[in-house]
Amino acid sequence: MFKQILIGSYVFVFLLVSSLSAHAQQAPKPTSPSSQPQVPITPQTSGTKVSQEELQKFASSLKQLLVIEQGANQQITEIVSKSGLSEQRFLEINKAQQNPSQPPAQAITPQEKQQFDKAFTSLRSVQQEANTKMQQVLQKEGLQAERFKQINAAVRQDPTLQQKVREMIKS
Repeated sequence: MFKQILIGSYVFVFLLVSSLSAHAQQAPKPTSPSSQPQVPITPQTSGTKVSQEELQKFASSLKQLLVIEQGANQQITEIVSKSGLSEQRFLEINKAQQNPSQPPAQAITPQEKQQFDKAFTSLRSVQQEANTKMQQVLQKEGLQAERFKQINAAVRQDPTLQQKVREMIKS
């Protein structure tokens, strides 16, 4: 079960990162800074500052995004298991598709290619749906995708912020 979740997470994160990166490049930049006072995070964050309001929006968004991710991971696991390919074989083929200069140890048969393509099309659909929902969450919370990523990076680097976010998510 854990392996299925891990595989689902791997595929989902791969698809999500590529999608969010593309969306962040297209998203309009905020035109004015937050009216809330900015709290410095740490010197490690290259001067990134996050207000308490932004941190609350981040935590609220993160809580909702995790629910979306869990649902998408379940769908991904089901799609891969119904594809006719083992999870390991699916990942091997996916890796070979991403990096054609490193073919898999075992050649991909036409049937496997067809199974993979069909499953991957379904995965993209799940990813697009999840991405749309995630963008709606960020929009509802008042965060741009790029700012969410900046805050996420700052939180990753600061244990104090990590604790604050955990507490906000729990409440």
